[in-house]
Amino acid sequence: MKIDDRIINYEISKQLSKSTQNATDVNREKKLCDEQPCEGKAESEKATIVNLSPALKETQLAKEIIASQPDIREDKVSELKQKIESGKYTIDNNAVADKIVDSFIEEIF
Repeated sequence: MKIDDRIINYEISKQLSKSTQNATDVNREKKLCDEQPCEGKAESEKATIVNLSPALKETQLAKEIIASQPDIREDKVSELKQKIESGKYTIDNNAVADKIVDSFIEEIF
Protein backbone atom coordinates (compact mmCIF):
# COMPACT_ATOMS: atom_id res chain seq x y z
CA MET A 1 0.00 0.00 0.00
CA LYS A 2 1.32 3.41 -0.93
CA ILE A 3 1.19 5.96 1.87
CA ASP A 4 0.94 9.58 0.86
CA ASP A 5 -0.32 12.82 2.34
CA ARG A 6 -3.87 12.22 1.10
CA ILE A 7 -4.19 9.01 3.14
CA ILE A 8 -2.66 10.57 6.25
CA ASN A 9 -4.79 13.71 5.98
CA TYR A 10 -7.90 11.60 5.42
CA GLU A 11 -7.20 9.47 8.48
CA ILE A 12 -6.40 12.49 10.63
CA SER A 13 -9.51 14.31 9.43
CA LYS A 14 -11.62 11.23 10.08
CA GLN A 15 -10.27 10.88 13.62
CA LEU A 16 -10.56 14.60 14.32
CA SER A 17 -14.15 14.70 13.16
CA LYS A 18 -14.99 11.81 15.48
CA SER A 19 -13.31 13.49 18.45
CA THR A 20 -14.90 16.84 17.59
CA GLN A 21 -18.31 15.19 17.47
CA ASN A 22 -17.69 13.52 20.84
CA ALA A 23 -16.51 16.83 22.32
CA THR A 24 -19.63 18.54 20.97
CA ASP A 25 -21.82 15.90 22.62
CA VAL A 26 -19.99 16.33 25.93
CA ASN A 27 -20.30 20.13 25.72
CA ARG A 28 -24.03 19.81 24.96
CA GLU A 29 -24.51 17.53 27.99
CA LYS A 30 -22.50 19.88 30.18
CA LYS A 31 -24.59 22.85 29.04
CA LEU A 32 -27.77 20.95 29.85
CA CYS A 33 -26.40 20.06 33.29
CA ASP A 34 -25.44 23.70 33.90
CA GLU A 35 -28.94 24.83 33.01
CA GLN A 36 -30.76 22.12 34.99
CA PRO A 37 -29.84 20.11 38.06
CA CYS A 38 -27.89 17.08 36.94
CA GLU A 39 -27.61 13.97 39.11
CA GLY A 40 -24.30 12.59 37.80
CA LYS A 41 -22.54 15.92 37.39
CA ALA A 42 -20.02 15.49 40.22
CA GLU A 43 -19.05 12.00 39.12
CA SER A 44 -18.50 12.94 35.48
CA GLU A 45 -16.30 15.92 36.38
CA LYS A 46 -13.89 13.96 38.57
CA ALA A 47 -13.58 10.90 36.30
CA THR A 48 -12.63 12.36 32.93
CA ILE A 49 -10.49 9.94 30.94
CA VAL A 50 -9.27 10.53 27.39
CA ASN A 51 -8.47 7.50 25.26
CA LEU A 52 -6.90 7.84 21.82
CA SER A 53 -7.63 5.09 19.36
CA PRO A 54 -4.70 2.99 18.10
CA ALA A 55 -5.41 4.21 14.56
CA LEU A 56 -5.03 7.84 15.63
CA LYS A 57 -1.80 7.08 17.47
CA GLU A 58 -0.41 5.30 14.38
CA THR A 59 -1.49 8.17 12.17
CA GLN A 60 0.20 10.70 14.42
CA LEU A 61 3.37 8.59 14.48
CA ALA A 62 3.37 8.29 10.67
CA LYS A 63 2.88 12.04 10.33
CA GLU A 64 5.79 12.72 12.71
CA ILE A 65 8.06 10.35 10.78
CA ILE A 66 7.16 11.98 7.47
CA ALA A 67 7.64 15.47 8.92
CA SER A 68 11.08 14.51 10.21
CA GLN A 69 12.27 13.51 6.73
CA PRO A 70 13.89 16.19 4.58
CA ASP A 71 11.89 17.55 1.65
CA ILE A 72 14.83 17.01 -0.71
CA ARG A 73 16.83 13.80 -0.61
CA GLU A 74 20.29 15.16 -1.44
CA ASP A 75 21.80 11.72 -1.99
CA LYS A 76 19.24 10.89 -4.70
CA VAL A 77 19.58 14.31 -6.30
CA SER A 78 23.38 14.08 -6.51
CA GLU A 79 23.16 10.53 -7.88
CA LEU A 80 20.76 11.62 -10.62
CA LYS A 81 22.89 14.67 -11.45
CA GLN A 82 25.94 12.45 -11.93
CA LYS A 83 24.03 10.07 -14.20
CA ILE A 84 22.64 12.94 -16.30
CA GLU A 85 26.06 14.63 -16.63
CA SER A 86 27.76 11.37 -17.61
CA GLY A 87 25.01 10.48 -20.09
CA LYS A 88 24.11 7.24 -18.29
CA TYR A 89 20.64 8.35 -17.24
CA THR A 90 17.96 6.54 -19.19
CA ILE A 91 14.21 6.85 -18.98
CA ASP A 92 12.05 3.73 -18.97
CA ASN A 93 9.11 4.94 -21.06
CA ASN A 94 6.97 1.92 -20.16
CA ALA A 95 7.48 2.50 -16.45
CA VAL A 96 6.56 6.19 -16.82
CA ALA A 97 3.43 5.29 -18.77
CA ASP A 98 2.46 2.68 -16.17
CA LYS A 99 2.83 5.22 -13.34
CA ILE A 100 0.72 7.78 -15.24
CA VAL A 101 -2.03 5.22 -15.82
CA ASP A 102 -1.88 4.00 -12.20
CA SER A 103 -2.11 7.57 -10.92
CA PHE A 104 -5.10 8.26 -13.15
CA ILE A 105 -6.85 5.07 -11.99
CA GLU A 106 -6.25 5.98 -8.33
CA GLU A 107 -7.81 9.42 -8.88
CA ILE A 108 -10.90 7.87 -10.47
CA PHE A 109 -11.51 5.43 -7.64
